[in-house]
Amino acid sequence: SITDFLGGFLARRWDICSPFGAFLDPVADKLMVSTALILLSGTYGAVVAIPSAVILAREIAVSALREWMASKGKRDSVKVGFQGKCKTAATMVALSIILAVPEGWSTIPSWDLFLNIGMSMLYFSALVTVSSGSIYFKAAAPVLMGKE
Repeated sequence: SITDFLGGFLARRWDICSPFGAFLDPVADKLMVSTALILLSGTYGAVVAIPSAVILAREIAVSALREWMASKGKRDSVKVGFQGKCKTAATMVALSIILAVPEGWSTIPSWDLFLNIGMSMLYFSALVTVSSGSIYFKAAAPVLMGKE
């Protein structure tokens, strides 16, 4: 998350942005997050699998929506907004916290609190995910319903 922000910041600051970089950055983010969610779901079971399913379903739906809107010449109406950026940051922070918990954490009481904070943030991230996804679909509704 920090390296992602720093890379984008430096690319803009040094004016070394490229179309390929603009394409690859969100793809890399989605691959990293989806891989972590899937692996953590295997480790922690349903407690992680439920918010993971919500987050991944939204990612797929919004990506498909953006692609479809682009085919209609309306991509700008579903461009990344502030809530989407908050969702990404919250998810990455939650995953970083959960991934920092060592195996066998249950024998160390302080890690229990750390893991609970990460899990709470993951569920918060799932809520922000639904909220931000609804904003994109609301913006696209006129085109989806054939009224535009």
